[in-house]
Amino acid sequence: MSGTRKPGTQTLLTLADILGIPVDRFFDGESGSPATADMQECLRLWSCIRTDAGRERALTALRAIIASEQR
Repeated sequence: MSGTRKPGTQTLLTLADILGIPVDRFFDGESGSPATADMQECLRLWSCIRTDAGRERALTALRAIIASEQR
């Protein structure tokens, strides 16, 4: 993380819950795995979206991918 502020326990618990991973994953050194790297990229890209409309377009695209993979 950049800067001097570190996330609090509740923030990490919330993120882990949203991502469906155990909190330990943030600390166990598996950050180099391809799946974790992809997740980090997705979160980084999401944080770069500046508008509600942009976030809605991103969510629409993700929902379409999930729907097509469930067929």
